[in-house]
Amino acid sequence: MKKKFLFLFLITCLFVGCHSKMKEPYIEGIIENSPRIGIHYPVTNIKELDEKTKEYILNIKKKFTHEFANHFSLKGIPELNIDYEYTVIGNRYYNILFAVFIDSPTLAHPINEIKTFVYDSVEKKFLTVEDISSLNIGKIKEELLTNYKDCILLTELNNTITKENLQNIKFTFTNDFVTLYFNPYEITSGNCNIIKLKIPHSNLKIEIEKEEINHTFDYKPVYKNLSITKPTIALTFDDGPSKYTKQIVELLNKYNASATFFILGNKVKNYEETLKYVLSNGNELGNHSYNHKDLTKLSKEDLYNQIDMTNQVVKDTLNYDIKLLRPTYGSITKNLQKKIEMDIILWNVDTYDWKLRNAKKIADKTLTDIKDGKVVLMHDIYETTYESLKIILPELEKQGYQIVTVSELKEIERLRNESKE
Repeated sequence: MKKKFLFLFLITCLFVGCHSKMKEPYIEGIIENSPRIGIHYPVTNIKELDEKTKEYILNIKKKFTHEFANHFSLKGIPELNIDYEYTVIGNRYYNILFAVFIDSPTLAHPINEIKTFVYDSVEKKFLTVEDISSLNIGKIKEELLTNYKDCILLTELNNTITKENLQNIKFTFTNDFVTLYFNPYEITSGNCNIIKLKIPHSNLKIEIEKEEINHTFDYKPVYKNLSITKPTIALTFDDGPSKYTKQIVELLNKYNASATFFILGNKVKNYEETLKYVLSNGNELGNHSYNHKDLTKLSKEDLYNQIDMTNQVVKDTLNYDIKLLRPTYGSITKNLQKKIEMDIILWNVDTYDWKLRNAKKIADKTLTDIKDGKVVLMHDIYETTYESLKIILPELEKQGYQIVTVSELKEIERLRNESKE
């Protein structure tokens, strides 16, 4: 019986052309376990815009902490989730939309709200919907009544949709449409959620530079020789990608190591080039939900949306099929396991990098707990995690460890079991 088995592990990545001349943005993340907090927002390096968006985010977090953070009960843990949509039109106009979700045992129903910021980086000013396009107020009211007739309140509708109030309406825009947003109770009764109305441009008031989208594919297979006799671990990184992800991959490359990155779907498009780099260097991607909501608290439909939206955006952007799922907060129930058809991956070594935030302490904790066959939990959103790897990787190399993806570790375990038969 052979003691060693060498096999080729192939990862193929399709490269998709860059959709913009813009440099990849930096997406800031705030993830906390107790209470559940999952916040993401773009950093544009435009001072006035970044100050406004960060102020908004921190005010929401402060209010949540003050009003709900200590209200734990058997019914559940309070949760704050802030998702975002971020687009740049014509390399000039910045659209940022925040979707805020708050849930607590003290609330009869979760709170949902939308906030938008639209900024002209040339004129250096925030825009109102009137700056973008001429809108027909009568037509807007007609469309709202047609689409949401069961929950529109006429008094609120007439008080809100006025010529004088257009500058206060939340909106985003594309080359072809303006989209208006209304939070619960703005123009509706309590049985309606956020209202969204898409309107084709009428008398566009701004000039938009057309951008060419280049769809080019470049196959870059990566072949790796792995041994079933060497001590082996799988490194995993949650909550990314981030501005540190590429640096981490570069460091892994120095030690012939690879890892599994459990990513958030809402970051994929903004980190397209980073994720191409991750895949083309022999790593794999896993699903960590779309925007880091607690999966155990979601309805079946919302749960599938969190998973499917992430799988789909990765497929559309990178032509890559995700097979693995790591639940947010490591929270798993038998009910959740029944609903999910993907392989659920947890961990058995927690580096506590999210808590320690000190490279040496993270490295000491990791190296103390690591053993052959372990799955290690880290997060690629912290600089201290990256710095800790500068200590961890050379030490593991010295000890003869092989550092692989979760799928590779599973294959090695299978081959080891076969060799014993």
